[in-house]
Amino acid sequence: MISATAPGTAEGISVLVGAARAAAVAHGAIDDVAGLAVRVMAEAALGRRPLAGHDALSLSITLAGTELVLALRDQGEPVSSPPVTMLRMVDLGFLDTADARTDGTGNVTEARLPLPSHTVMLDDTDLEVLDDETPLSDAPVVMRPLEADDAAALTRCIYRCYGWTYPNTDLYFPDRLAASILSGQRVGEVAVDPSGEVAAHWGAVFVADGVVETGATVTDPRFRRRGLANDLGERLLERLVAMGVRGRMREPVLTHPATQQIALREGAHPVGVYLHASPPLQQVGITDGMLAERISVSVFFSPLAEMPAAEVHIPATFEPLVRRILEPAGWPVSIAAARTNDAPERSVLRASYTAEHRTGGLVVEIVGTDLADAVDDALTGLRSAGAEMATVQLPAAQPALAVCGAGLSALGLGFATFLPDMGSYGPALTLQWLADPDIDMSAWVFADERVESLIRAIAEQARDLGDDIVRRRRRQARRLRLFAALPVAEG
Repeated sequence: MISATAPGTAEGISVLVGAARAAAVAHGAIDDVAGLAVRVMAEAALGRRPLAGHDALSLSITLAGTELVLALRDQGEPVSSPPVTMLRMVDLGFLDTADARTDGTGNVTEARLPLPSHTVMLDDTDLEVLDDETPLSDAPVVMRPLEADDAAALTRCIYRCYGWTYPNTDLYFPDRLAASILSGQRVGEVAVDPSGEVAAHWGAVFVADGVVETGATVTDPRFRRRGLANDLGERLLERLVAMGVRGRMREPVLTHPATQQIALREGAHPVGVYLHASPPLQQVGITDGMLAERISVSVFFSPLAEMPAAEVHIPATFEPLVRRILEPAGWPVSIAAARTNDAPERSVLRASYTAEHRTGGLVVEIVGTDLADAVDDALTGLRSAGAEMATVQLPAAQPALAVCGAGLSALGLGFATFLPDMGSYGPALTLQWLADPDIDMSAWVFADERVESLIRAIAEQARDLGDDIVRRRRRQARRLRLFAALPVAEG
């Protein structure tokens, strides 16, 4: 890691810019992008009015897999989102992601630059997509944990199953995949044939301490009808429990019920849906051609250890949907009545934006009385960058949420998910903003009525909130027109 501290002056900023450019050159990233990102972050930090005598800026530069991470720390007013210029750099593809947060000791604004290996995709030379009519193979397989050296073979397996249509596009980049395995963020189980090719895979990615999202379940068509997916799933579950994982998320697609049914059969409960979560695509063997609109995914959750009792605080607009999740699940989670409480003046949140899916994410760490204003400011930046969907994660264990979050629906935020365990964050209520809340549900297929009723209710709330914003905007326009027609008193 490289660290540099400089005063918040033109000369000091130039020193930090020079350090970033030098690091970028050393690792093969674009030095002009690195320098511009640091300059934008530094000037935004100084614009947040740092405390007298605390205007020094600290830059850390680290290598994280296939990305160069530039993190600038300042002691100014709390940051709520990355500078708009940074968000536009993400949207243009110069940066992978932009992130801004507070960590208890100051503000941190972060830019991630792609290294050359970050953009190296699967080589599909001599590969073909295999359909269900492909002859079955009798080659033996060995089941074992996923290793970084398996990354390229796993990308080839995904291609054989789905061509270029798999929705998690990171899995088409072997170096990204290997880096996530080496870092411990991704774990998995694979079945490998004698040539070293991956015949089947079931994986998991850590989304919080003690909580994973499982998926990327694929089986090469030549190795189907052996029960490999089931065996790998059991191996992975045993491994996760042994690692101390407490909760398991899944995100089954809504264009086919199979993965929803697997989740239900294994004891998971539906907890929501991310609407318009990624760009349209064609799913080999599932959809007939390119879908007309962005992909939505259902969300399921199952505890892997005994869940402690918890009391949560939910704004009234979203309480009926949370109750609809909790009652059949039988989890020891109760919804407290809203009450007046002491809350800090300022909310603490972090924001990030990813251009690949044109999605933004806000995570609220501390709920303050300014919650609606802080969230609205951050959403405005994400919208200006081109976000078509954004999530807002809220700490449901904080009593202030029920009162301070009461106005969030007026910002066009509808319910997305309720997760009873998000590691040290605690229970999480996630809302979602959609650029286009008119959801087309005609292509959706549901595993059962319970899943369907919950997901349709969430989609209908999103549509109603979008319609309400339009109605209020037009009502205001009509009022101004009427007032303009009133006679103006002279003198």
